[in-house]
Amino acid sequence: MAAIKVLLIDNEQIVLDGLRSLLDSFDDFHVVSATSDGDSALEGLRTHRPHIVVTSPSVTGTGGVHAARLIRRDSAHVRIVVLTSHQQPVFVREAFLAGANAYLSRGIGREELRQTLLAVHRDGASLSGTAAELVLRFASGRHTDDGSPLAGLTRRERQILSLVADDHETGHIASHLGISPKTVRNYLSRIYAKLGTPNRVQTALYAKRSLGRQEVLPHGLPSET
Repeated sequence: MAAIKVLLIDNEQIVLDGLRSLLDSFDDFHVVSATSDGDSALEGLRTHRPHIVVTSPSVTGTGGVHAARLIRRDSAHVRIVVLTSHQQPVFVREAFLAGANAYLSRGIGREELRQTLLAVHRDGASLSGTAAELVLRFASGRHTDDGSPLAGLTRRERQILSLVADDHETGHIASHLGISPKTVRNYLSRIYAKLGTPNRVQTALYAKRSLGRQEVLPHGLPSET
């Protein structure tokens, strides 16, 4: 049987090198491309036509989750496996909504990774116990916020995140809330750290997808530090 072609996307070169070495050590797989940039990965997708894409949510360029959406839109047959250290339900949900076929921890073992990729290629999906439980909750309409990073935000941080989701600039947010632009930037830094998002653009995209499913605080709340 011909080897399964795999394209790797991750923002850490050491992870890319390790995954390439590991997968190429199996007769089942052949790594056709490894990149840290989501945009380059989309080009590689068209050039190499892989069977499986293994990606991280935090890659540069388009971003891993957005890249997954583009891959799914462009190439419906490609299997997408998200490999990440984030195991909170909100991240699992985002990955599957983007079109992922599997969601794996970076702590996965060598043989488990092999078997999972084989299952994804053969069956179209592979769910861990945690992911399977979450998918069943979504399918049954029983939404859960357990473990959501949004739950760790203060009232003021959620307020600012809501304004960011509405595409308001820092100066407008500061004027609207009666605080200084520096204070807004300080809040944003804390929001990035809590959500695990690398910058304002990714934070805004995350907020647009997530805040609609959460209890959004009104913009006119009293100040909180």
